[in-house]
Amino acid sequence: MTERVNRTLKLLIPIYPQQQPTSWDKEIQKLAYAIRTAVNEITDETPAFMMLGRDPRGPLDLLIEYKKDLINNLRYAYNIVKEHAEMEKLKQKDKYDRHTTDRRYTEGDLVWVAIPTRQIGENSIAEKLQPHYQGPCRLIKQLTPSTFTVLRINDNVQLGATNTDRLKPYFKPIINNRNTTAIENDQITNERQRTTTNNNDEVMDDDLNLQHVKEKNPSTCYTPPQRRVSNRHHRLPIRYIEN
Repeated sequence: MTERVNRTLKLLIPIYPQQQPTSWDKEIQKLAYAIRTAVNEITDETPAFMMLGRDPRGPLDLLIEYKKDLINNLRYAYNIVKEHAEMEKLKQKDKYDRHTTDRRYTEGDLVWVAIPTRQIGENSIAEKLQPHYQGPCRLIKQLTPSTFTVLRINDNVQLGATNTDRLKPYFKPIINNRNTTAIENDQITNERQRTTTNNNDEVMDDDLNLQHVKEKNPSTCYTPPQRRVSNRHHRLPIRYIEN
């Protein structure tokens, strides 16, 4: 085996003097390291492992080991982040479901559709003054259990696929005759005025009777204080009167 190593050294050493004629002897350690870490054909092991029981660690081994450690650390961090993200998703879903109502819609229903938030500068009117819903709209096709194709009735414009979270039921307004409503309001007002006048007359009669009794028996008759009834009529706003 020694003769085989010497023959290998004789083939490798002449290479260095040609490239480094003054320092070729300092490169012999590199040749020795290459021979010690090369796998022998007979033993199928490296000479360093046969002598020391382990392979020497070179620069490439350090780089590979660092790469493996980096990959393992990143994989561990990704798993932790994934688990934490799944837990946060469940928490956020639970908070969202607390304030939602499961509404069932079918094709043909009339609904309001929420208007997406506009970007700053798109409209001259302030965002707070903008309407939050558009409609009435009709559900023309159900794509998924929670998605419908919506058609705006006013101008027959399709709003595309819309989730039920952005929908609100539309109820047709009840239109009453204005003349009938005004007559009913006047009747209610007159009836209240008539009731107030009758109450005032009754209170005045009671006051006269009590005054007559007091004059006859001033020492034995006690007159309880009477609450005055105001003649002022309080008319309710129109919004409190049933149509």
